[in-house]
Amino acid sequence: MDKIEICNMALSRIGIENIESLTEASEQERACAQFYDHARRVVLRRYPWTWSTRRVTLAMLSEHPPDYEYAYRYPADCVTIRRIYNEKYDNSPSYTSYRIAGDDSGRILYTDVPGAICEYTADVTDCSLMDDQFVEALSWKLAADVAFKLTGSAQNVQMAEQQYQTLFLDAVANNEDEQNTKEEAPDAFIRARFEEV
Repeated sequence: MDKIEICNMALSRIGIENIESLTEASEQERACAQFYDHARRVVLRRYPWTWSTRRVTLAMLSEHPPDYEYAYRYPADCVTIRRIYNEKYDNSPSYTSYRIAGDDSGRILYTDVPGAICEYTADVTDCSLMDDQFVEALSWKLAADVAFKLTGSAQNVQMAEQQYQTLFLDAVANNEDEQNTKEEAPDAFIRARFEEV
């Protein structure tokens, strides 16, 4: 599966002739070139896909605002952050206070977590790494995005958007089936309550 095949899946879904390359001078090619990367990032951002999850120790910056202890460079390939933690507090609550800002070099993450490790959804562009059901959902999202430009039909847009929403939920359900997450250990007070005397 490659980018052209995904674009052609999207075009076929709204009854538009396929393209042979992403450099041909056609209306279909221009629409796919305009919307493909945006649609891909939107679908990536909506859910923590197992195959696009990355973990990296963040690069610390010297300057930080007065309301946070640390500043880190935002990962260059990050679509969205899922969790911030460190080696000592690897089971920290999923809600960790942080704020995103920017400077001339890119985005910055401010937090109070020392030695921060970031779990995030990466901006995966290699189609061979994408799950088949993700590709199915992405093709419908792209179809919805290009439909009005290529067909002038709001009905085509609505139909493609509905299909995207349905297939996105199917892809999420199957992604959930591919992992067995650890259950957090019960609090000491709860354990004590159920232990035999």
